[in-house]
Amino acid sequence: MGTKWTRQVLEPVVAVSTSVNEVLPGLGLEVVGGHHTNISRRIKAYGIDTSHFTPVVRTERQRNNQRRRTAEEILIEDTSAGARRVPGSRLKRAMRELGAAENCSMCAIEPEWLGEPLPLEVDHINGNWRNNRIENLRLLCPNCHAITSTWCRGGARPPTTAGTMTDG
Repeated sequence: MGTKWTRQVLEPVVAVSTSVNEVLPGLGLEVVGGHHTNISRRIKAYGIDTSHFTPVVRTERQRNNQRRRTAEEILIEDTSAGARRVPGSRLKRAMRELGAAENCSMCAIEPEWLGEPLPLEVDHINGNWRNNRIENLRLLCPNCHAITSTWCRGGARPPTTAGTMTDG
């Protein structure tokens, strides 16, 4: 049978902890959801004072003490072996911060069409997704992006005739 979590067992550990996540190891428990829920309920049921606990940090960025990267930190060429693709939403934000026009670079359509949002897509002009320098990026509407040779990492495609989407 498991340990009985009495007031006498919990109170001294809670008194020297700043969160339930600190209480758990003090009781010899792993910091996992089931233990957290059980001990939190016991603490509350006994009315043990937790006013000294620090507030729970809600976001992953804050939990890992990460700050929002600046446009200059995002819009670089990463040639390292472990390079990871930067999400389009992050690239768009960085481009916007540096004053990139919010319309399609090819047909100039705005990011709204017939009263509905038209999401512009980030295109890597040279096809290299590791090259996020501002001069290698442009915003394109989905139609214009689909006819580029770099769309969907497709690489070289046979040329098409504008307006026909057929080999020309």
